[in-house]
Amino acid sequence: MDRRKFIALGTIASAVAVPAIGRAATMGGTSTKLPNLVFTAEDPGHWSALEKLHVPETETMGDTLKVTTPHPMSEPHYIVSHTVVLEGGKFLSRKTFNWKDKPVSEHKLPMGYKGKVYVTSTCNLHDFWVKEIHV
Repeated sequence: MDRRKFIALGTIASAVAVPAIGRAATMGGTSTKLPNLVFTAEDPGHWSALEKLHVPETETMGDTLKVTTPHPMSEPHYIVSHTVVLEGGKFLSRKTFNWKDKPVSEHKLPMGYKGKVYVTSTCNLHDFWVKEIHV
């Protein structure tokens, strides 16, 4: 599959999965309730033991959210994107990567925003990972 098709499919998957994450999060804390489809540190599913490399790490500095995925990047195996969605399913922003990039992104939060933020990291081999934070 060429890169453009892969990115297009990833965008479509994010558009479908992110609203589901928001609904699932209200059904029981940080558990996604979408086993082996959406992965978290608490529920790595069939990717157990890989969560440390795939769950996005976050740092808030004022109105900027910095997202890092501690994942090695190589042509056959890399982080494809980070997506940030606010409480209620409001899409904030997305950063895509190629295998030569570092999987680090910065996202501008709305001024004075307080609430839940869903941060995703998509790996080309190990699927869609989400972390819920509160700012």
